[in-house]
Formats: sequence, structure tokens, C-alpha cells
Amino acid sequence: VLDPAQTDYDIRCLYATHEVTAEIHSGLNVLGVMLGDGFFNQDLVWAKEKGRAGISYGDPRLIAELTIHLADGEVLRINTDERWRCSTGPLTASNVYAGECYDARLEMADWNKSNFDDSGWHPVIVMPTPGGRLEKQCIPPIMKIEEMRPVSIQEPVPGCFVADIGQNISGWVRLRVQGCPGIVIRLRFAEAVFASGMIDMASTGVFATHVEQTDTYICGGRGVENWEPRFTWHGFRYVEISGWPGKLTEDDITAVVVHSALQVAGSFCCSDERLNQAHQMVLWTHRSNMHGIPEDCPARERMGWLGDAHIICEYSIYNFNGLSFWKKYLDDIESSRLANGGLPIDIAPGKRGIWWGPAHPDWMAALVLIPWYIYLYYGDREVLKTHLTGMYAVLEHFEQKTVDGILAGGFGDWCDPHAGSPTHYTPEALTTTIWFIECCRIMAVVAELSGENDKAHHFSDESERSSNALRKLFFDPVRNSFGSQTADAMALHFGLVPPGKETAVVQALVKDIKKNHHGHVTVGLMGLRFLFEVLTRYNHGDLALSLLHEDSGPSLGSTIRRGATTLWEYWGEDLSDFTHSLNHPMMGGFDNWFYNTLAGIRPDPKNPGFKHFFLQPYPIQGLDWVQSHHDCPHGRISSSWEKDGDTWEWEITVPENTSASALIPGSKEIRELGPGNHKLSIVI
Repeated sequence: VLDPAQTDYDIRCLYATHEVTAEIHSGLNVLGVMLGDGFFNQDLVWAKEKGRAGISYGDPRLIAELTIHLADGEVLRINTDERWRCSTGPLTASNVYAGECYDARLEMADWNKSNFDDSGWHPVIVMPTPGGRLEKQCIPPIMKIEEMRPVSIQEPVPGCFVADIGQNISGWVRLRVQGCPGIVIRLRFAEAVFASGMIDMASTGVFATHVEQTDTYICGGRGVENWEPRFTWHGFRYVEISGWPGKLTEDDITAVVVHSALQVAGSFCCSDERLNQAHQMVLWTHRSNMHGIPEDCPARERMGWLGDAHIICEYSIYNFNGLSFWKKYLDDIESSRLANGGLPIDIAPGKRGIWWGPAHPDWMAALVLIPWYIYLYYGDREVLKTHLTGMYAVLEHFEQKTVDGILAGGFGDWCDPHAGSPTHYTPEALTTTIWFIECCRIMAVVAELSGENDKAHHFSDESERSSNALRKLFFDPVRNSFGSQTADAMALHFGLVPPGKETAVVQALVKDIKKNHHGHVTVGLMGLRFLFEVLTRYNHGDLALSLLHEDSGPSLGSTIRRGATTLWEYWGEDLSDFTHSLNHPMMGGFDNWFYNTLAGIRPDPKNPGFKHFFLQPYPIQGLDWVQSHHDCPHGRISSSWEKDGDTWEWEITVPENTSASALIPGSKEIRELGPGNHKLSIVI
């Protein structure tokens, strides 16, 4: 459904292929298409933002070919051309943000059958191409993944029903209705409800989009009618239904979960149900934001923000086989880069981001980080070659913008817990500079792999110079801190703490959490990515665990207590406008902790694609067992452990044609493991 995936259509257009042999029968056959606006003619939302006239690429258009292979080897091709005919139909309006209108009274029976009389239809208009080159769509398609029935239906005012799906999802609602011709049924979608039971549209971004997620169905009066939209989707938990003939029941509506059908590649569960719940929230949030691109939210923006993307990329790979998905998104960044002066913009694909010039540097870093993650986790070296020019362009831009080794101008640690500012606790220049240092380190390796040793040395020198500048400007030797939880966690993770000061910085970080903020986080999307791993690896796993069990705000628990089933864009502060999204995957960086720290499955940069990998779990007080697996390019890696009195049992699976170094917890012992199943018993 919703094929093909969004691109910058004036640069490249994807086409989808389908095997239709089973649909062909002897005699006359008909090839028919229903065409919606999609993102191509998305002309309602963001249309006048920043004074621009609109972001549509023009009227929707179709190019198609039916290829027929005959038994004698002959190949027939039936193409779209001026001989095709067209008509309007029951679909009277569609917009990916605003919804779909369908008037069943306008349906034409058997319009797509060979006996249909199309003499009243019109000749098609041959349209110019959008300008982009045709490319085959190689990512998994968007599909209807699963169906859900409402957990409750209320009637807060007479004739107005509000159904609770019980889970915040992306998708739509299918109707089963019987009514007189012309009855108008409206469905409005939201993530929250007021105390009155009526839906609250604020978090879906009406203030910014100026449209409400609304589907309209007009009954045809032909008995029982089944309908679901084709050219829109919604981010929602609640659906308000008005105009329903009679009493709405749970059997009348079905919620359909819709997203890119990426194959599951990982699992995690443990003895702590709060951690399991947090992991499921991450999965639901990420699934809700995969529609041909990694989106920021499924209701309001549906944009591929580069910073959000590089923050979620690694946990996405642990959970889903996303090789083609992430390579497609990199191509989106590349096409946007080439169309806008040679540097990435904050959003890819789509026209909205071009109004702001080059991306903020910590968002622009995605063009370096995501190719590296693909190389690291999948062993795909070709992606580095494909994007090498763009990666060099990014680093050159960064170097031009640095002042005395410090790179500023980023978005920063977005949405840390403070109602007055999206980046309150951590200086933006600190986190932006850390990403510059990491990009330099990555590019030193990439340049060496490319045989450009001079550039490799240059990037190594740049990273060292900037690291010294970071410590000089931001490290407080009296407090032994870089100034915030995010700053200390990132400095520890990336090895930027002054030598010999690691323990002191960890102590300062723990003190800030426990004493200064009474067991609460002050991190945004960047700190969340690293905080839990750093605490656990420096022997404070119990504190990491307690942060996920904290139920007073700011905390994940406080959002759960308020009904969250997905990750919110913020920490639940009392915001006067309540316009933040309630389904935002950028806040899920802690999911890496489950795989690379608690289960201990980590790739080896010197042997990418898990040809060789590390296994280093961290048993922490409060966890009795962990079970996890990740399907790497060579097969399934599993790491499961359980405490049994004073014994720690560890079961491991190493795929064929790989090897692993298993680091025994609590010791410096390393066991080299070959392919197969292994069981280790350790006295702790």
C-alpha cells in the first residue's frame, strides 16, 4: 500500500514491481489504476511556510508497464500512453496529512473488469515527467502489518463515539457499515483524549499543519459496505466517529497497522517487566515511523529529520533488517544534498527543508554516521564508496565552521526535560563538537580504507585538536564534570575525558543524577543514546535500572503513568500548549543498551558485519535473566544469561563463518569462540 516510497521526485522517482501472473485469465484482461495525491501532490500542509508558495510537484501522474512473457519466448509490453482512458471516481480528495474523502455513491461497478463500458470516460493527458530519473524501489514495501480491535468505545456526547485502540499506532481504520445513501461518517484521529472523553488533537500538530487527521466516508446504500482508505495514514490511538447510523460496536471498526514491512532482526526480553515494556514502546514507536523513510512522528510532520535518523539508526538495525531501508534514506540525503548546493539539509527527502539552507551540523553528521553504521553492522563497504564525496563535503564544511576546534550551530541535545527550552541543560556547542570529533574519527578510518592516507592522518589530527579544545573549554577540573548528564555521558562514551579522570567524572555524573536531580534524568535525545550504557559499563547498572523504574517526572515512567504506549517527544513537562508529539522514535536511544550492554552483542569495527564480534554482557543487580538475539548478515547471534544462586549461566550462539570474543563479566578473561552453541557457567 502507499507505493511507491517518497523521494525528491524532481531528482528520482521510484517504481514498484508486482508479479501479476495469477491475476491474468484467458480472454480479455483489464489493467486499472486508482491514483491518489500522495506526497507528490501534497499541497495542503507546509504550503505557505516561510513565505513559499507550496511544496507540490504538480498534478498526480502515472507511468506503468505490463510485461508479458509468452510461452514461445516472445515478450509483450503494454505501456501507459495516450490510448488509456480515465475518469473521476468515488475518491473525491486525498492528502497524506489531512485524510481521505470517499463517496461510495460514485462507485462504478466492475470498472476494472473487461465487460465495463468506458465510452463515457475521457482520454488521458500525456504529462511531462517530474524530472527525476526512474529507479526501481528496492526497499520492503509499506504493508498492512496487523489488525487490532478497540479495547473500548465511549459516547461522550450523543451520536459521537470515541474508540480507544489501546495502543498508539500508525495506520487507519476499516469500517463495516450499513446505512442509507448519503449518510456521512467522519473519523477524526488523535493520540490523546480530554477528561471529557472527547479527542484532543493538539499533539497531532494542528497548530503547525492547520489540518486535522480526518477521513470521510459517504454511504452508498448498497447493503453492508466495507471501506478503508488507500492514500493516507494516521498516527493515533483514539478515533472519533460521528454520523454513524445507530450504535457503534467493536465489531464495526478495525484498526489496521501500516508501515514499511522490514523483517524483524532482533529480540530482547528480561526478568524486569518495566524494561520489557520500555523495549516494546521503542518498537511500537519505530514501527509507527517507517513509511519508506525514518520519520520523526506519524501524525504531525512525517519528516526524515537527519538528526533523529542517526540517533535511531543503530537500535533500528538491532531490531530490524534495515540494510536496503537505510541505504534508500542515504540516497534521499544525497539527492537533497546535490539539489541544494552540495550540502545536506535538515530534512530528507521533500521540499520543506530546502527553505533553511544547509543542515545544522549535528543533523548534517548523519551523512557520515549512517554510512558508517551500515558498514559496521552489515559489512557493506560499497555504501562508503557511494557516499564518500558527500562525506568529505560534510567534513570540509565542519572544518570551515570550527573556531579554535569548537563547532557550534547545532540543534543540540533536543528535548531535554525543561518546559522553557528544548536544550536547557547542555550547551549546544558541546554536543555538536563531540559529533564533529566522532565524524573525524570515522572519516580517518574511511579515508584509510579508501587508500587516502594523507586524509586519514588529517582527520586524526583534527579529532585530536578538537578533543583538546573541548576539554579546555568545557571540562571543569574542580567538579570533574563537563557540566551535565548528557555532556558527561557522551564524553565518557567517546573517550574524551582527560586521562585518569574517568572515575571522577563517573562519580560526578552519578552525583548529578542522585543528589542534584533526585534520581531523575536531564538528558534529551543525545544523552538518552549513551547514558544507560555508560552507567552500566562503569559499574552503576543499578542506577541505570532505577532510572527506568522512576515514576515521578521527568522520567519514562511518568509518561507510562499518564498512559503512554509509545515514546513522547518530551518528558511529560506541563507545557501550556501540549503541542509535542506522543510518538517520537528519537527518544528511544536507550534501546541500544538492551542489546549491546545487557546482552552484550557488539560489532567489531575491524571486522565489520559481525565477521568477528564481541560478547560482553553486564549482569546488574535487579536483573535475574536476559534473553536476546540479533540476526546479523551471517546468521543468528544469541546471548542469554541467567543467575542461579552464585552461578551465572551464559548461553551463546555464534553463526557459521564468524567468530566471537566473549568477555567474562567481572574479570579480564576473554574466551575466543567459533561457530556453534556455547554454554558457560561462571561462579560470581
